[in-house]
This record gives sequence, C-alpha cells and structure tokens, in this order.
Amino acid sequence: MNSHLQIPSNVFLQVEFEFIAITALVDMDNQPQTESQQLRDQLQSLMDAARLNEKKWRRLDQFEKQLIATRTLPELVQLMLENYQTACETDVVTLVLCDPEYEIRRILERSQSGCDEVPGLVLLEKLPAHDAEPAPYLGPFDAEMERAIFDPWPDGCHSMMLLPLMRQGELVGSLNMASSAAERFSADRSTDFVERLADIFSICLENALNHERLNLIGLTDPLTGIFNRRYLETRCQEETANVRRYRSPLSSMFLDIDKFKRINDTYGHIMGDEVLRKVASLIKSELRSNDVLARYGGEEFVVLLPQTALHHACEIAERIRGTIAEHPFRFDGRDELQVTISIGVAQVPAEPEGSDRDIAHKLLAAADEALYLAKESGRNKVVSEQNRPATVVAKRSLIKMLGFGSA
Repeated sequence: MNSHLQIPSNVFLQVEFEFIAITALVDMDNQPQTESQQLRDQLQSLMDAARLNEKKWRRLDQFEKQLIATRTLPELVQLMLENYQTACETDVVTLVLCDPEYEIRRILERSQSGCDEVPGLVLLEKLPAHDAEPAPYLGPFDAEMERAIFDPWPDGCHSMMLLPLMRQGELVGSLNMASSAAERFSADRSTDFVERLADIFSICLENALNHERLNLIGLTDPLTGIFNRRYLETRCQEETANVRRYRSPLSSMFLDIDKFKRINDTYGHIMGDEVLRKVASLIKSELRSNDVLARYGGEEFVVLLPQTALHHACEIAERIRGTIAEHPFRFDGRDELQVTISIGVAQVPAEPEGSDRDIAHKLLAAADEALYLAKESGRNKVVSEQNRPATVVAKRSLIKMLGFGSA
C-alpha cells in the first residue's frame, strides 16, 4: 500500500471512526470469520498508513514554519537543501533557481557562502522553454536528461520528482528529489503535500529577494539609479577576494565625462543631470549582467569586470567610449550636445599581495592613474595601466596630495 504522503492529516481520525463502525456492522451481520478478519486486516493497514501520514504531515508542517520564519536568502537556501532531505525522507534534494541577472549569486557571495560552496544548488541564467504550464514530474531517473539538475551527481538513484517553482505565473526554478527506490517517485504518487511546500518556498524566495533589494536601496545612487560609492567599495573587496579564491582575473575602469563643468555652466545643472543619467544608461548597455557599474562621485563612474583580463577590459572600454561619442545628446528640443568620456583601465595582479581592502584600493588607484593619462593625452580616449609612464604617475600623485583635480 502507498504510504508516502497520500492521506491528509485529518484522515487518521476519520479512518479510526470508520473502523469502529464497520467492525460493528461486521459483528452484527455475523459474517464468516475469515472474511471478517480480512476486512479487519485491511482496515488496520489503512489505519497504520494514516498514522504514518499524520506523522509526516506534522514533520512537514514544522518545516514549513521554519521556512516562513527565515528572512535571508542564504538561510532559506541552506534550510531547504539541508533540512528538507530529512523532512521528506529522500536520498537527494537539489534546488534549481533561475538567476539571469546574477542577483542570487551576488547575494550568496556577499554572505560568504558562494554558490560553489552550496551543494545541491544549481543557478541557471535561463530555464528551458516550455509550451504548457509546468507540472510535477514523477518517474524513472534519467541520468542523461537530468545531469544539469542534480549537482552533485547522485549515485544509485532510480526514481525522481521534479517540482516546478512558480511565482506570479512565472517559472522561477524547480525543487528536485531523487531516490534509490524505483517505486518512491512513481507516476501514481500524490503530490499534494510537496506541491504545497513548493508554493510556500516560492513565496519565501520572493520575500527573501525583496528583503535583499530593500537593503540595496541605501546602496544606490538616486540620480542615475546605479550603485553608489558605498556599494562599490564593498563589492570591490568581495571581487578581489574571489580573485584569490578562484584565481580568476578582475579588471576595473575609471570613467570621467570630459569637460562636464562646461556642460553645467553652459546648459545648467538640470541638463547636466540628464547627461549623467544618459551616460550611466549607455555605459550599462555595454556591460554584462554580472559586471558592476557605480557612480563614484560627480561625473566619475567606476566599472568592475569580474573574470575579465586587461586586454578584454580595454575592448569593452573602447566600445563604451565609442557608444557615448557617437550618441546624439538632445534634451527638450535643444541643439545636439557633444559628449565624450575618458577611461582608465587596470587589472588585479595574478598574485596580489595585501588584504582584500588593500588590493581593491590599489586596483581603483591604478585605473584612476590611467584615467589621468587619458585626460592628459587629449581626452575621449581609453588608456590602460600598462601605458602609464612613471612621470605621469608621480605627477598625478603630487596633484592629489596638493588637493587639486582634473577637468
């Protein structure tokens, strides 16, 4: 008899009542003893199943309460992957989440629990297309088809269940289970309890993401809508830590709008604000979803390019420079305004020395020095740290020490 979450929690009392009633009828009808015993055995089996389901329901109910009480995304993911395996009595549990903007990945990295350190979590930039509304799948374990879903790869599994995670009509991921027992997740199994749990988890996931987004409000520049300097400093240290951990390159750009003071003086600060917004938008349009764009202050911007070597960063910078130089800046029907930008590019050394904070500071300082050279050599240019003559660096350091800036 199927005993895996097939009977609602109130069935136990109902079955017990029916058992007493039918037993009385059997006695009254004076049925043959063998038939009566068979009926009693069947009812006893049903009662045992009801008791087992009652126990499982209470365990899942307690787990649901834990999910609802969880506020942060790292805690929610950890709870789902570590505790649910016990709650549902299965061999393997994995969680697939759609993360096209690398939002979940960044949140986990900020919490010091990077995605690579969360067994069972699979983040995908895009989920497979589907024509019909996604529905739970229960059936044989298909090793080739599901290799991307079950990571780490489970050995000896023969059946599986894939539960779609839906939020506001959109597929946001899947909760996946696998078992060594072939009959554990057969097509005739009921999924009422686990579907309910999947719905609750989807809501908790949305709430956790909204909580993280609220925290980011204080890290966003109100004029341009991009990140501010406070966020940049934190994120830069996180990315330099990843350079050590994964030995992947990290580059940065320092960008400055050329002769921006003249724009403000000639057209007014309202026009200057419009230029800042548009420049930020144009820069962002040339970046990848995992790159970081922040307003450093005034007309200066900084871009962090994870997993990007210096030569590739220079190519991206040149693309940004060209896009802005060729863009027609027109506001309120006025004549076209010519806007250009200068960019300095730098990369963290392959074997960086010092603390994450020191490395982050040196990276931004190197990009800033390269920006100064771009300004000194005529503006509207891209210069990398490799092109910086020592005399220019010394001159820039003296200017900074004396408290002057460059236009």
